[in-house]
Amino acid sequence: MKKIIYFIASAFFLQVAACSDDNEEETLPDTNEQDVTGDPAFVSHIFAYEYGPGQHIAMLEKCPVDSIVGNNRNTILLGGWGGHIIVGFNHDVENKKGEDLIIYCKGSVSPEPGIIYVMSDDNRNGIPDDTWFEIKGSETGKEGYIKNYAVTYYRPATDSSNVSWKDNKGNHGELPESSSWWWHSNLDSIKYEGAKLPDAYFNSPQTNGQQYWATKQHLFSYGYAENGPAPDRTIENGFLAKDYDVELKGNRIELDSAINAQGSPAKLDRIRFVKIQTGVFQQAGWLGEISTEINGVADLHLLETNQ
Repeated sequence: MKKIIYFIASAFFLQVAACSDDNEEETLPDTNEQDVTGDPAFVSHIFAYEYGPGQHIAMLEKCPVDSIVGNNRNTILLGGWGGHIIVGFNHDVENKKGEDLIIYCKGSVSPEPGIIYVMSDDNRNGIPDDTWFEIKGSETGKEGYIKNYAVTYYRPATDSSNVSWKDNKGNHGELPESSSWWWHSNLDSIKYEGAKLPDAYFNSPQTNGQQYWATKQHLFSYGYAENGPAPDRTIENGFLAKDYDVELKGNRIELDSAINAQGSPAKLDRIRFVKIQTGVFQQAGWLGEISTEINGVADLHLLETNQ
């Protein structure tokens, strides 16, 4: 079976890797075929990866194709707001009682919440071209949450200028110290769309004047990627995300939480594809941009069956 993996570059998919025989006709992944290269509990394909503007731009030279396919635990950096990755399984993940997916994260750094979207393979063509449904999290519909948000980032005008931005709410600005953050050599601007979450951190200045950025404890109690422990978000103080699995180091997600564009339950029987997107648009002082980072995605039903 030939597997085609796509990397988003500007407004189209740019093929960056394909495994096949030279004389074999290229085909899309069979919707019912098991991937023999790894444990079927884990994602088997990366369909798209787009890094949002951020301080780790130099790491983009490392191709992420093998980083989270199968039972790997390497870290994928999504960058600032809008950065995302789209992955797929070689089977349908069924919506059963309880949690259905787990989104792995480091578990050793403070949370940087990412919004999770899921998609069924309704037309059975093996690619994510149907309808995305957002996983409803604790902040959906609350203050600071914007469902239909969009940001356009602009290339720095000079080598010493910063990346500038403008959103669809009339706001604009610059990303501090971002002169080297532009990553699309052939684009002068790029637009991202999706839901926006409230700011995740606040600065509590110390007596010596130093910044101390801490998480907002009452936010993000469930429904997000990279939503793990922090010094002020622990099991002991009751602020650790309810869906965080301490043993597996990831957030357990129920497909029953998927909602449609109107905010009503999507009532999905199964899904095939998962999109994770940096959800917080915030520059937190010396911490830099809030950038979602993940370490894999798995079907909890198969994972628990194989253990």
